[in-house]
Amino acid sequence: MTTKTIKNRVAVITGSTRGFGYAIAEALLKAGAAVVISGRSQDALTKAITSLESLGIVKGQTCDVRNEAQVYALARFAIQSFGRIDIWVNNAGYSSSAGLMLETNPQEAIDMFLANDMGTLYGCQAALHFMTKRREGTLINIYGNGSFLRPASPTGLYGATKAWVASFTRSLAQEVHGSGITLIGYSPGMLLTEMLTNPVVIGERGKEMLKRYSFVLRLLANDPQKAAQKLVENIANNQKEFVEYRIFRPWTIMLSLVRVWWEDLRKTGKTPEYTLRYQDPYRPEIE
Repeated sequence: MTTKTIKNRVAVITGSTRGFGYAIAEALLKAGAAVVISGRSQDALTKAITSLESLGIVKGQTCDVRNEAQVYALARFAIQSFGRIDIWVNNAGYSSSAGLMLETNPQEAIDMFLANDMGTLYGCQAALHFMTKRREGTLINIYGNGSFLRPASPTGLYGATKAWVASFTRSLAQEVHGSGITLIGYSPGMLLTEMLTNPVVIGERGKEMLKRYSFVLRLLANDPQKAAQKLVENIANNQKEFVEYRIFRPWTIMLSLVRVWWEDLRKTGKTPEYTLRYQDPYRPEIE
């Protein structure tokens, strides 16, 4: 297959009014797909639709993926608008803060689990409800730091939610085997989105863990548009029922170090702009 196979397909993307989800919408529209975007804010949704509509057919529906009914409403909206769902991307999710896990408010872990994990579960159930009837469709779950079971500090709780996504996706791949559904676990690596450029940092240890943050961003952070384009190419060209694809590879750091060295040599290097917001550590109320 080629990228031409994206043309005229119907794609739904959760969490797509900004960041990586928005970049995925752009890439799919440029490839000729009709796209349904979603987000929690009606104002952000309206702005995103206005910005994207010059690229192709795009519609939108407000959706908080932590709410099962709203996720099913998003799926029904896509069916009512276009008659089918060919591609569903479970992109919605976030990292609440950076720092030690034991100094992070447990409520943040609950909120991330509801968005990153339950949102993925609801999205898969809603998409497959309609896809399996046709025995056709591509379902994508977005992986992240932690998905491949390496320590994920200083975003350990976020990493734990992404480890859940990977485990869930692998189990789901066995359950839908032979159903006509294609399942993709996609890890885009570090992306220059608001999640990285405006993080909350918890406590003194959090500050210490991020003391070289500017260099890490320059070394490893990727352009979300490029990562989105690679995802679209993977959707179009993949021949397997289940595949996991990750941009970050063991040799990525070495290649990035060479790039930074060359930029410094030519005095062309630039550190991405970012803002760190500091927060006191969580202290449980115990006797």
